[in-house]
Amino acid sequence: MTQTKIKLCGFKTIDDVRAASQLPIDAIGFILVPGRKRTVSAKSLPALVESVPAAVDSVGVFLNPTQQEVSRWLEQAPLTAIQLHGNESPDLCAWIKERYSVKVIKTFHPTQHPDVQQMREYRSVIDLALLDHARGGTGTSYNWRMIPPYQAIFRDMGLPLWIAGGLTPENVEELIELTEPDGIDVSSGIEQDGKKDVLKMKTLVKRVKKDGYK
Repeated sequence: MTQTKIKLCGFKTIDDVRAASQLPIDAIGFILVPGRKRTVSAKSLPALVESVPAAVDSVGVFLNPTQQEVSRWLEQAPLTAIQLHGNESPDLCAWIKERYSVKVIKTFHPTQHPDVQQMREYRSVIDLALLDHARGGTGTSYNWRMIPPYQAIFRDMGLPLWIAGGLTPENVEELIELTEPDGIDVSSGIEQDGKKDVLKMKTLVKRVKKDGYK
């Protein structure tokens, strides 16, 4: 069984980034969507990204951005990955990869009848896919039995599929047992009273990594 990768998301403070960086995780995410409670300002992003270890991806999360918006943020800080959470086109994904040589993560939203042809249009222009039932993320879960058909589709395309949506230290082991995901993406599930919680982060990582936890 391949080790499930971990992205922890929604960070706003350097202290929280440093705490997360002590754990064996693969990516740290910053919300760059205007008006969200975890939105990071252009002024604070550079210092946050600088606090991310070189071995960990720093991910900027967008919702239907323009090319100009992507450019402005990448001029602010050297993000290593861009996560697109809306209706972004394959053309935009291709432009980001070609222009900036960063990883591109595209979010797809599960339905009972996956649009395979539409997903295949992203095959050559993204590095991994993320399955989350809500645009922009809401921290709520969905029927995990909808996941395996998407895993088969992206496996056929040679792309890893990560899972988001309502994951917590309490339910992540159940998800892994049921679906063996390539990776997970967690934000609200590692918070207490709206703030990042070190114990929750440690517990979640330990339950995902198990023997690989140091």
